[in-house]
Amino acid sequence: MLVWAPVRKLLAGTLIGLAAAALAALLGLTPFVEAVELKTYDWRMRATAAPGQARPDIVLVAIDQSSIRRLEPVVGRWPWPRFIHGSLIDFLARAPAKAVVYDVIFAERDRRRFTVNGEEWTGEESDAALVESTRNAGMVVHVADVAAEAADGEPEAPVPAALSAYHVPGFERRPSLVPPFPELAAASRALGHNLVVLDPDGPARRAVPFVEHAGRSVPSLAVAAAAVVEGLAPRDVTSDGRALRLGTRVVPLIRSTLASFYGKGGEASRALVRFPGGVMTGGRPTYREISFYDLFYSEQQLLAGEKPFVDPASLRGAIVFVGTTAPGLYDVFAVPMTGKMSGMQVHASALDNLLSGRFLAPAPGWAAALVLLACGLAAGLAVTGLGVWRGLAASAAAAAALVAGSVSLFGAGTWLHLAQPFGAIVTAAFGGVAYQYLVEDREKRKVKQLFSRYVSKDVCEQLMADPSRARLGGARREMSVLFSDIRGFTTFSEAGAPEQIVQQLNEYFSRMVSVVFAHRGTLDKFVGDAVMALFGAPLDDPDHAEHAVQAARAMLRELEDLNRGWAAEGRPTLAIGVGVNTGEMVAGNIGSETIMSYTVIGDAVNLAARLESLNKQYGTSIIVSEATRARLKGDYHVRALGDVVVKGKTRAVPIFEIS
Repeated sequence: MLVWAPVRKLLAGTLIGLAAAALAALLGLTPFVEAVELKTYDWRMRATAAPGQARPDIVLVAIDQSSIRRLEPVVGRWPWPRFIHGSLIDFLARAPAKAVVYDVIFAERDRRRFTVNGEEWTGEESDAALVESTRNAGMVVHVADVAAEAADGEPEAPVPAALSAYHVPGFERRPSLVPPFPELAAASRALGHNLVVLDPDGPARRAVPFVEHAGRSVPSLAVAAAAVVEGLAPRDVTSDGRALRLGTRVVPLIRSTLASFYGKGGEASRALVRFPGGVMTGGRPTYREISFYDLFYSEQQLLAGEKPFVDPASLRGAIVFVGTTAPGLYDVFAVPMTGKMSGMQVHASALDNLLSGRFLAPAPGWAAALVLLACGLAAGLAVTGLGVWRGLAASAAAAAALVAGSVSLFGAGTWLHLAQPFGAIVTAAFGGVAYQYLVEDREKRKVKQLFSRYVSKDVCEQLMADPSRARLGGARREMSVLFSDIRGFTTFSEAGAPEQIVQQLNEYFSRMVSVVFAHRGTLDKFVGDAVMALFGAPLDDPDHAEHAVQAARAMLRELEDLNRGWAAEGRPTLAIGVGVNTGEMVAGNIGSETIMSYTVIGDAVNLAARLESLNKQYGTSIIVSEATRARLKGDYHVRALGDVVVKGKTRAVPIFEIS
């Protein structure tokens, strides 16, 4: 059994680990665990955010509340006349900026009339100014709106020529596309869609590089801007469904279930957005942000021949995103980072990934499966092999290593699922604890329950904590043995009914065993009406002689108490004699391969039994040997009884009465 136990634990730990891994894998398919995984994804995104690595050439121009308030006396309330946006583009062209990504929808021609500084403007003139500024700049990317759903029966809008050159299959189809009004679309360097998809729990984590509409592929604002910045032709952009290739850059794609977002079947390719930071990360903005009004005002200063508030040279070579951040315009999204983020910063983060080559991709399926399996096995084997507390500590260490490793991998661009392997560790640890309790500890509890009937509580606890201290198998040691016997038991047993005798003996033995245990003794056996107790085994006890004699005296006191009660009930009383001897004995498991008991053998044991029987001859209650008397430390009344030759011995031994 001792040889088999480690193998049994190894097998149990392996089975528990495998079962925990399988269960965690199945639970990983449930919405709850998926939601937990996404929350750990967000935490790791925040933990590994590196705003210092964000591209410094990406600049955000915010149509903020301040700009709307300050321009209202000049041009009226939002939406502004289109020539206002043209003025901003003119300013950015002075720098010149490398690209301007305009995340403001100009879907229809403006039919309004305006009076600005006493000058009359028609909507047509205002549109023409924006178109001219866009054409002259030559690097403006305007937005095509695909976020809205098409009305039932509405025909698909034609794809502008600026979009017709791309053909990248494998992406989701959008039934509605609203491009800028035709003249502006034609003047744009490129057009890009504005779709920001949200996961079921709310945040935007995935970018949609392309959507399909009217048989053509429409790039996102980020992809369109990347093509402008890198000078890529449509033929330089390809995809095989697993990766998107933009020139020499390879963007990893993942398959997303459309039903999660639009209530439609099928899957489509998307890319994880690796946000360098939030709106503010570590007390600093991830990207430089400038108020729209400051740049518009600076352009007016330049036209008036004045020194501008913002020098256009400060934006030379910049990639400028223009978008709304004012609260009333509602272009904000929940993201993995702290707080909400404007749509243009979401697109800017996706562009940052494309230009910097810093992507995020799920770990390969085989690697994720190996980690899941390893976590389950590690926890299962730890708890079954090391025991509950050490095993739980090892499992906690494995969980900590898993978390640290997953964060490190996330920072390196690999998303290793955390919820499933973490769940495997917890499940395997729980299973290991259950196994220890139901299987391993059940055996220990049985042993403890049985052993506690033979030894005192404190001795039993020490042996269970460190079984090696019992030195099972036989060892020579010095110890003390106590024998007690009922005087006149034959007469006593003949005088009463068997049931009464058994009941009275049980009361007697219960009190005597309690006394033995109270003095750190071990019950060896009952021999008829006699009690045999050991002191100094199986645990060492330097005061074993002292404890044996104290137990003998306590047994007499307990018997006096019992006799008073029995006499009051009209039952017969008892008398006992006790013999104690100290010396070297062999203690250990004595018996056969199948049946054995823990006991002691040797001449010293036999002498203790002989001393007990001498009490009848000397009319005493407790007789001890010279070896026992010599080791006593307490204050006892000791009377020498002389030297006697006991049965089985040829040499006389001195004996003493203790009272």
